[in-house]
Amino acid sequence: MTTRVLKYLILLACALLVVAVSSFWFGSSSFRDKDVVLELEGPTQASSGDEVVYKLKYSNTTRSNLSNLNFVFFYPEGSTVITDTGTSDDSSEEFNIESLAPGEKGEKELRAFLLGERGNIKVAKATLSFRAGNLRSTFEKTATLSTTIVNTPISLTLVAPPSAVSGQSVTYILDYRNESDEDATDLILTVDYPDGFTPKEYNPKPKSSNNSWEVKLLKKGSGERISITGSLNGQEGENKVVSATLKRKVGDRYVDYQKASAATVISNPVLGVEVFVNGVSDYSSSPGDRLSYTVKYGNNSNMNLFGMNLVVKLEGDMFDLSALDTRGGFFDEANKTITWNSTTVPDFSNFEPNKRGQVGFNITLKSFFPSLVTGAPSDRFVKVSVKFGTPNIPTGFSGDDIAVSASLVTKIGTQPGLNQSAYYNDPNFGSSGPLPPKVGEDTFYTIHWQLTNPGNAVDSAKVVGKLPQGVEWVDTTKSSSGPAPVFNANSSEVIWNLGALPYGTGIFNPKYEASFKIKIRPTNSQKGNTLQLIDNVQLTGTDSFTKQPVIVNGGSLSSNNLVDRPKEGTVQ
Repeated sequence: MTTRVLKYLILLACALLVVAVSSFWFGSSSFRDKDVVLELEGPTQASSGDEVVYKLKYSNTTRSNLSNLNFVFFYPEGSTVITDTGTSDDSSEEFNIESLAPGEKGEKELRAFLLGERGNIKVAKATLSFRAGNLRSTFEKTATLSTTIVNTPISLTLVAPPSAVSGQSVTYILDYRNESDEDATDLILTVDYPDGFTPKEYNPKPKSSNNSWEVKLLKKGSGERISITGSLNGQEGENKVVSATLKRKVGDRYVDYQKASAATVISNPVLGVEVFVNGVSDYSSSPGDRLSYTVKYGNNSNMNLFGMNLVVKLEGDMFDLSALDTRGGFFDEANKTITWNSTTVPDFSNFEPNKRGQVGFNITLKSFFPSLVTGAPSDRFVKVSVKFGTPNIPTGFSGDDIAVSASLVTKIGTQPGLNQSAYYNDPNFGSSGPLPPKVGEDTFYTIHWQLTNPGNAVDSAKVVGKLPQGVEWVDTTKSSSGPAPVFNANSSEVIWNLGALPYGTGIFNPKYEASFKIKIRPTNSQKGNTLQLIDNVQLTGTDSFTKQPVIVNGGSLSSNNLVDRPKEGTVQ
């Protein structure tokens, strides 16, 4: 090979080397993975059970062709995935795109039902891996979206005793309530019992198996209770968790809608404690009630126990703390606890074997529910939790203390309002006849009934009033909601049959109001007297939550009680 040819080959090799190095450095630096965009869009707030739509958006704003794009979308924990054919319990979804040219973009929608408690944050995540141009590296991108659960349209409250002795009978109480603005249909409630629990009694009985209840219709503002009693067995210190799941029907499948859980610790049988209100454990109260609590305690062992403490915690916004009588206990307002120790109960200094005793306190419920704005949660129950024990551990026992716990939930029933009034010159029906009324002449009056309900929905609600002798029904009526009042001539009763009186009526929804006309032709024997227009007006129904009867008395009205012409009711 000549020197000249060799020189040309060396120059060519150097040129190729320069081209390769330039391609490596300048070609690779022209690609920036930050110009590959991956975004995840969706709601930042949702109600539990809502259908949520996520939009996974991607675009290539680089000058390189992207290849082997692999997308993986991770649904939030507890989600039920919505597919083209129904629903799925899969926790992720994967799809691939062969290539994405410069300037190209796309998006994909993914749907799911979110499930959680108020305040839970549900995180969705998307990942993308891809190749760029001729580069050998694999690049990755990640996007996330957080959604806060702000509301639970159907609330679940599951109560279990905090502690129990192995073999002891325990009762699980599940309360559910429709707090939305719409009726709910086709629901199923299932309860998953802990190991060692044997159910024996149900109220109401399950429709299938021993842990499933069908709810065909749950009206807005209404609620129900399920109680399950059985024996619970386990080893001391075991945590026995019971859980409840509310499912709703979507297509031909039931999907999870809401969940709740509670736990019971298997405790030693050394101590015993029980709590009662007004002498019973299942008292249903009303706003304004005076509650008298009794806490019974005992030493079930053959040992002396020293330095006992009994602590009661008050839970719920409906307790009127200004009306609390601790009867010797010390009240800690910051923690809402009442404490009895050896200072107030001398037996607690040296609590002898098989010793029994009790303490008590009184408190009044507030006269109205404090949360009366649209969508605000409002407690329909109060709870008292009790812990009785000592930090002085006898020989042979482990742990930080010997203690036993109990709790009591008391439902608060509804207290609707009934207001009645009478007019001579009614805004809708006008006036007719003399006023003051005159013997032998017809005078027409209009009666108004107004209903409010700050508490639980009332089922089978109706208002009934009796027309006194000499008062005649005039078939002129008006109603703002539901059917108008009707007259039963056989019983002389005016009946306004509502069917249901929803929660919030007259508070954040309009009052229910009905009006009707009557007439009276006074006789000589009534001259100089006032006239009774209507007697014994009463609202009746059933509290949808407590299932207790509702009775509100409205009293009577006379011709002297007119709103527009008061004290002009004496017959002339």
